[in-house]
Parts: sequence; structure tokens; C-alpha cells
Amino acid sequence: MLYEIAHLVKEKFGFIWRSLEWCNSTLFGVLYRKKLRSIPDLLKDCSQPFLIRKATEKDVESMALFFKEQPDEAFAFFSPHGFDSDSLLKVVENKAFLAYLVLDGSQVVGYFFLRCFVNGKCFRGKIVDYRWRNRGMAKQMGIAMTRIASTLGIRMFGTISPDNYASLASSKAVNQVNIIKTLGNGYYYIEYLPLEK
Repeated sequence: MLYEIAHLVKEKFGFIWRSLEWCNSTLFGVLYRKKLRSIPDLLKDCSQPFLIRKATEKDVESMALFFKEQPDEAFAFFSPHGFDSDSLLKVVENKAFLAYLVLDGSQVVGYFFLRCFVNGKCFRGKIVDYRWRNRGMAKQMGIAMTRIASTLGIRMFGTISPDNYASLASSKAVNQVNIIKTLGNGYYYIEYLPLEK
């Protein structure tokens, strides 16, 4: 229900949505400041075989180029925000939108995010450069996202199309995937949990 309300407010009442975004970003930054400081060390542990680090304002142009180079089919199941420089700058400046890059040397080859909320929940998303698929990167990102959410003490959710077989498979490889319900558009609304040992 909350998911549907959020999308309605975003689409119909943009000024309210922007105000809520600012409040959430500010409060999240304050409430989670201490825990967020431990994320860079966590990412070092998750940086094999690819380097993972937080995206910054300096990365915006490289990120825009990364998205521009992806084929249209890469966005069939991935459209969490705009992909132009202005939109990406807003993403990396938002304290509650934790955006991360996957790098091979200095080249951006993957991107993932946790869109966090002060109520202790987040939504996740990921995309792998089409030229770098089938190298284990999606699993590496999944492990990193799970560890970040666990470190912050927040629950992790997302939506996946049942037709997005690759995303479902990589998610199930590193998470317990609990389908909460099927949304009106046919997507699964999912909670991602750490795999039980």
C-alpha cells in the first residue's frame, strides 16, 4: 500500500514529493551517520573481483556515459531515476540514496543503489554493463547490498518482473527472496533477506 501511495504522490504531486525527499534525506543522514561511516571498509571486503565504491559528484559524467552506452533493452526492467547528469547529481547528493559504482580500473561497469527511508526500509536496484554480463558481478553487488542493509539495520525490498529471469536468479543466489505480493503491473514486490547458514 505504501509503495503505491509513494508512486501516486511522485507522479501527481511533484512539489510534495520533493519536500518529502529532502526531509527523508536530511533525517536519514543524521540518524544513520555513525553506521554509514563503516560502509567504506565493508565495501573493501566486497571488492573482489571488481572494485566497489560509493558514487560521488565527481562521478556524475562517467555515470551518465555508462547509462548512455547501455542498449535500450537494459532499461526494460530498470528505471529508478533519470540517467542524465542533472538527475544523477541529485541522486549522489541525496544522503538517503546510497549509490555505488562497480569498477574495472577506472571504467564504470556496474551500478547499484539502496534507496533508504527513515522508517528502516530501503529499496534496491542494480544494473550490469551489457559488455560485462555473466562474470558474477550481479552476485557481487547482491552480497554488497545485503551487507550494507544488515550493517545499517534496515530491511531491504525491491520489485522484479517475473520475466527478468537473470535478476531473479542472481538475487536467489545471494538472498532469501520472499515474494510479498504481485503488484498491479505484474511485478513481484519482494523482501530480500540474508541467506540462512
